[in-house]
Amino acid sequence: MEQASGAEAVISIDPSEYFDDGLPFDSEMFDDDEIPVDPSGFDEDAWMAWLVAEYSRVPSPAERVERVISIRAGMARLAAMEARELAALADDIDAGTTSGNTTGTTDLEYRSLVAELAVAVRVSDRTMAARLDEAMTLARKFPATLDALEAGAIDRGHVCTIVESGSMIDDASARARFEKEVLQKAMDLTPGRLRRVARLAAERLTRVSFEERHAVAREQRQVAVFELDDGMSQLIHTLPTALAMAMWDRLTQQAKAVKNAGDPRTFDQLRSDLATELVLTGQPSGDPDAPHAAGVGISAEIAVVIPMLTLLGEGKGDGDEPATIVGKGPIDLTTARKLAGSTTVWTRILTDPVTDQVLATDDYRPSKKLRRYVRFRDGRCRFPTCNRSAWRCDVDHTDEWHDGGTTSHDNLALLCRYHHVLKGNTPWKVVHTSPGVLEWTSPFGRVITDVPDRPVRFS
Repeated sequence: MEQASGAEAVISIDPSEYFDDGLPFDSEMFDDDEIPVDPSGFDEDAWMAWLVAEYSRVPSPAERVERVISIRAGMARLAAMEARELAALADDIDAGTTSGNTTGTTDLEYRSLVAELAVAVRVSDRTMAARLDEAMTLARKFPATLDALEAGAIDRGHVCTIVESGSMIDDASARARFEKEVLQKAMDLTPGRLRRVARLAAERLTRVSFEERHAVAREQRQVAVFELDDGMSQLIHTLPTALAMAMWDRLTQQAKAVKNAGDPRTFDQLRSDLATELVLTGQPSGDPDAPHAAGVGISAEIAVVIPMLTLLGEGKGDGDEPATIVGKGPIDLTTARKLAGSTTVWTRILTDPVTDQVLATDDYRPSKKLRRYVRFRDGRCRFPTCNRSAWRCDVDHTDEWHDGGTTSHDNLALLCRYHHVLKGNTPWKVVHTSPGVLEWTSPFGRVITDVPDRPVRFS
């Protein structure tokens, strides 16, 4: 910096120093090679004091929350950038540009690329091959999802859910419709809640019906054992969802009965012990060391949602809309129709083919009708990020009864015990903006609208 004769200082610069990219430098871009700077009135001590105060200040919890959100968005952008680079590498192999091979990719070229990347980031070849395949699928088949990830609008969990569900759609235009509709839902749902919505949306667009795929998958049912550390193993039972949920529900009810008798074991431990005894002995044991007698005779209860036209056999042919278990995924129509027509243990629900609103449920005593309506309307805990089943939730008065709240469908919602306690004992607030639509306000003022999960509709 050179000091001029007066109070004004000037900075002498050589513009070519800032344009060293090898391109011709156009000197006419600059009228002068000196930029006037007026240092008068600048308080350097005050500026330094402000910097020290700003960077030494402890951020508030609300500011830290915003920082976390910003960091997550940055991580999403980086994940998208990585996926684009991996997909571009795969494209290079396909084009033969990595080794001069113009006849297309070869197995050895692909293996070499996988090994190169695996060594660089210190993971196994299998792990890197999976990442490369995921990146190719995302970039080539789900470009809108990749764009949303890069924008930080969704997280990697949402991406996995969308790709996993949409991969069954082999038609590119139908898959694009699926992406557009499901991405709109993804902005407001957790990956777990989005999975049910995405699976049902994909069912409506795939050319291979759910019934066909279920028939193939059903043939793969099995029981497998995987040995773990410390003398433990996992017993994995792969079976139709309707049966799996019924088994889980019965074990949970039995575990509750045993727990109510004073058993100190956790629910997970009780379900494990009960399942073991049921398989090995045929019924829960009455032994004092395993007091399961209180669980005998308990049956499972599951609600099966069946679209009205499907139940009547007036669906859309190969794309018959599947029935679903409330709070879970689709089940095959043969099982759903059989359950709807014969058993008294399962709950039957008919839904409107256009609005998906409940049309009718099994009649019970009048005192149970409203509870059952709310249960089937909500399907899960209504806290925005919770996915707990309706059968494990309390029916809560949004406006408390002692404060004048009414026992009506527009003032009731399902909350699991954890979030029920959170609502009543923390600054979290919730109001019904319309029947079934909840608006939550966090302690830091963040407003989140939660609506009952509804399938994606395509016109």
